Amino acid sequence: MSQLTTVSDYALKRSKRIEFFKRYGLVILFLAPYLVFFLVFCIYPLFYGIYMSLMKYSIGNPSLNEWRGFQNFFTILFDSGNYYHDQFWYAMGNTVKAALILVPLGIIVPLVFAILVNAKPKGYKVFRALIYLPSIFPVSASGVMFAALFGQHFGYINQWIGENIDWLGGSATSAWFVIILLCMWGGWGGNFMILSAGLKNIDKSLYEAASVDGCTGIKRTFAVTLPAIRHQLILCLFTTIIGYFGLYGQVYVLTNGGPSIFNPADEKNYNTTMTIMWFLQNQISSSGRLDVYGMVSAMGLTLGVIIGAIAGLQLFITRERKSGTKISKEFFERKKVKESADNKSVTVDTETSSDTEVQNE
Repeated sequence: MSQLTTVSDYALKRSKRIEFFKRYGLVILFLAPYLVFFLVFCIYPLFYGIYMSLMKYSIGNPSLNEWRGFQNFFTILFDSGNYYHDQFWYAMGNTVKAALILVPLGIIVPLVFAILVNAKPKGYKVFRALIYLPSIFPVSASGVMFAALFGQHFGYINQWIGENIDWLGGSATSAWFVIILLCMWGGWGGNFMILSAGLKNIDKSLYEAASVDGCTGIKRTFAVTLPAIRHQLILCLFTTIIGYFGLYGQVYVLTNGGPSIFNPADEKNYNTTMTIMWFLQNQISSSGRLDVYGMVSAMGLTLGVIIGAIAGLQLFITRERKSGTKISKEFFERKKVKESADNKSVTVDTETSSDTEVQNE
């Protein structure tokens, strides 16, 4: 059934559409590629991953797919002795231990560099470029360079010290040392730039006031500099935690999860440098199990929940706090009453003076 409309209604709707496209058309045009990319490569995989995590999923033979509900999550979280449970939590433990070392170093070292460069010593621009330079190298290229440095037979480090140390395969300690060194060398550039930008925006009058009060040197750094770049530090902390919980490329290039050890308690082999992301990727590429995709999807979602909880806790701890105590409220209420009384007295005095002037005339 056709619907009739008046000319004025049609003209009004058409003018609204034209006005809308004039105002937002260019914005939609520039946002459209990103929105399409976000929907296709982020939102769709997320929901499809949730679907896969609830199934025994075989990507090669869909006829073997079987609904499991939350059984995959129960296996990962509570089924001790299961291969996926043991390997998942062992890899998660390695990831947490690495993050506990890398996150503080990933903030403190760039902060020290940023403070030193911000003092503008002679040649500071060269130092600034050299500090950021490793960050532009791909992880694979940086890993090849470190493998050449720390190789057992032909490595430059062993040649310089005259030893034959198996840095990458001899023990977990030496392997983790090289991995952490690579992570630091290639990862401090981003935080360095963020913190340097924050230091440049600090009001110089704060330093002058601190100097007048006798606050200099390291004391001034803790009293003035760090509070002034608080938001930059929070941003670096947030991105660094998320980044190192996804540690994968450095481990893959240098050790590929090794060296491997045998645990006689459960009679299973464990890769001493495997992180959670390395374990998930290794399961997909070389496991050969029929239920691997459902289990890996469940592990990925579990990891996402853990990272989200850590990020939420961090945001809660570092949130802006308002001084809304009872005493402060009473103080401001009394202040408002006093100001209003002062304004009234000023108004009365003005009216009195004007009346006196009229009488004198």
